[in-house]
Amino acid sequence: MSTPTASADTLAHVWNRTLDNSPIYKFILSEAKIIHASPGRILLSLPISAPHINSKGILHGVVSAALTDALGTLVIAATGATYTGVSTDLHVSYLSAAKEGDELLVEGKARKIGKTLAFIGVEVRVGDKSVAEGSHTKFVGGR
Repeated sequence: MSTPTASADTLAHVWNRTLDNSPIYKFILSEAKIIHASPGRILLSLPISAPHINSKGILHGVVSAALTDALGTLVIAATGATYTGVSTDLHVSYLSAAKEGDELLVEGKARKIGKTLAFIGVEVRVGDKSVAEGSHTKFVGGR
């Protein structure tokens, strides 16, 4: 049995719909680019610019949280699902700093996608350095 997957066009549609329906995501994540997609896995890049920086001059935590949330949706969509669910839990651990000019690489992987819940793991890094790790649980039972 093969694993279902979404086409590049479908993922682009989901991503654009996410940005268009959320002004905060459009502001924070509009420069993010999907660079790899496979069933249950998404890799995207985001150049860090001035709007992503906090008062200490480093990556604001809300950016990593928004990426964790958005990647949950994209990872589920990458399996071919048409309903990407609603969040029930989101957790982010901040591990190190990133600065303006750095390029974030963000990887989301499905830990498990069941009949009612999906569990997604997210890693935010700059090169080989982990900046943040996130987990996102979504209710997908309405599909």
